[in-house]
Amino acid sequence: MTDNKKNIDLSVLIDQHKREIFEFQKKESEWIRVQNQFDGTKLIVEELAAKNIDLKKEIDRLAEENDNLRTVNSSHKKLNGELRRDNKYLAKQVEDYREILKKAGL
Repeated sequence: MTDNKKNIDLSVLIDQHKREIFEFQKKESEWIRVQNQFDGTKLIVEELAAKNIDLKKEIDRLAEENDNLRTVNSSHKKLNGELRRDNKYLAKQVEDYREILKKAGL
Protein backbone atom coordinates (compact mmCIF):
# COMPACT_ATOMS: atom_id res chain seq x y z
CA MET A 1 0.00 0.00 0.00
CA THR A 2 2.84 2.32 0.61
CA ASP A 3 4.12 1.92 -2.94
CA ASN A 4 0.63 2.45 -4.24
CA LYS A 5 0.29 5.62 -2.20
CA LYS A 6 3.67 6.82 -3.47
CA ASN A 7 2.54 6.18 -7.06
CA ILE A 8 -0.68 8.09 -6.46
CA ASP A 9 1.21 10.98 -4.85
CA LEU A 10 3.70 10.95 -7.70
CA SER A 11 0.86 10.84 -10.23
CA VAL A 12 -0.83 13.80 -8.53
CA LEU A 13 2.44 15.74 -8.53
CA ILE A 14 3.00 14.95 -12.23
CA ASP A 15 -0.53 16.09 -13.10
CA GLN A 16 -0.08 19.24 -11.05
CA HIS A 17 3.27 19.89 -12.71
CA LYS A 18 1.70 19.39 -16.16
CA ARG A 19 -1.03 21.92 -15.29
CA GLU A 20 1.60 24.37 -14.06
CA ILE A 21 3.61 23.92 -17.27
CA PHE A 22 0.44 24.43 -19.33
CA GLU A 23 -0.41 27.61 -17.39
CA PHE A 24 3.16 28.87 -17.82
CA GLN A 25 3.00 28.14 -21.56
CA LYS A 26 -0.27 30.11 -21.79
CA LYS A 27 1.35 33.04 -19.97
CA GLU A 28 4.46 32.80 -22.12
CA SER A 29 2.27 32.76 -25.24
CA GLU A 30 0.46 35.85 -23.98
CA TRP A 31 3.79 37.59 -23.28
CA ILE A 32 4.99 36.78 -26.79
CA ARG A 33 1.71 38.08 -28.26
CA VAL A 34 1.99 41.31 -26.25
CA GLN A 35 5.65 41.69 -27.26
CA ASN A 36 4.72 41.24 -30.94
CA GLN A 37 1.97 43.84 -30.58
CA PHE A 38 4.40 46.17 -28.88
CA ASP A 39 7.00 45.69 -31.63
CA GLY A 40 4.38 46.30 -34.32
CA THR A 41 3.07 49.38 -32.54
CA LYS A 42 6.60 50.66 -32.10
CA LEU A 43 7.22 50.33 -35.85
CA ILE A 44 3.99 52.17 -36.60
CA VAL A 45 4.92 54.98 -34.21
CA GLU A 46 8.39 55.26 -35.75
CA GLU A 47 6.92 55.39 -39.26
CA LEU A 48 4.36 58.00 -38.22
CA ALA A 49 7.07 60.05 -36.52
CA ALA A 50 9.13 59.98 -39.73
CA LYS A 51 6.07 60.97 -41.78
CA ASN A 52 5.32 63.71 -39.27
CA ILE A 53 8.82 65.11 -39.75
CA ASP A 54 8.39 64.96 -43.54
CA LEU A 55 5.00 66.67 -43.29
CA LYS A 56 6.45 69.37 -41.04
CA LYS A 57 9.17 70.02 -43.62
CA GLU A 58 6.55 70.16 -46.37
CA ILE A 59 4.40 72.55 -44.32
CA ASP A 60 7.42 74.80 -43.72
CA ARG A 61 8.27 74.72 -47.44
CA LEU A 62 4.70 75.55 -48.40
CA ALA A 63 4.55 78.35 -45.83
CA GLU A 64 7.71 79.85 -47.32
CA GLU A 65 6.31 79.46 -50.82
CA ASN A 66 3.07 81.09 -49.67
CA ASP A 67 5.04 84.02 -48.23
CA ASN A 68 6.89 84.37 -51.54
CA LEU A 69 3.61 84.33 -53.46
CA ARG A 70 2.14 86.94 -51.15
CA THR A 71 5.18 89.14 -51.75
CA VAL A 72 4.84 88.71 -55.51
CA ASN A 73 1.10 89.38 -55.32
CA SER A 74 1.68 92.50 -53.26
CA SER A 75 4.27 93.72 -55.76
CA HIS A 76 1.88 93.07 -58.64
CA LYS A 77 -0.92 94.95 -56.92
CA LYS A 78 1.38 97.88 -56.23
CA LEU A 79 2.68 97.87 -59.81
CA ASN A 80 -0.83 97.58 -61.27
CA GLY A 81 -1.98 100.46 -59.07
CA GLU A 82 0.87 102.63 -60.32
CA LEU A 83 0.19 101.63 -63.94
CA ARG A 84 -3.48 102.55 -63.51
CA ARG A 85 -2.48 105.92 -62.10
CA ASP A 86 -0.08 106.44 -65.01
CA ASN A 87 -2.76 105.39 -67.52
CA LYS A 88 -5.25 107.84 -66.03
CA TYR A 89 -2.65 110.60 -66.11
CA LEU A 90 -1.76 109.84 -69.75
CA ALA A 91 -5.45 109.67 -70.74
CA LYS A 92 -5.96 113.08 -69.12
CA GLN A 93 -2.97 114.49 -71.00
CA VAL A 94 -4.26 113.12 -74.32
CA GLU A 95 -7.69 114.61 -73.63
CA ASP A 96 -6.11 117.96 -72.75
CA TYR A 97 -4.08 117.97 -76.00
CA ARG A 98 -7.20 117.08 -77.99
CA GLU A 99 -9.01 120.05 -76.47
CA ILE A 100 -6.06 122.30 -77.27
CA LEU A 101 -5.93 121.02 -80.87
CA LYS A 102 -9.70 121.31 -81.18
CA LYS A 103 -9.60 124.92 -80.00
CA ALA A 104 -6.77 125.58 -82.41
CA GLY A 105 -8.95 124.28 -85.22
CA LEU A 106 -6.99 121.19 -85.93
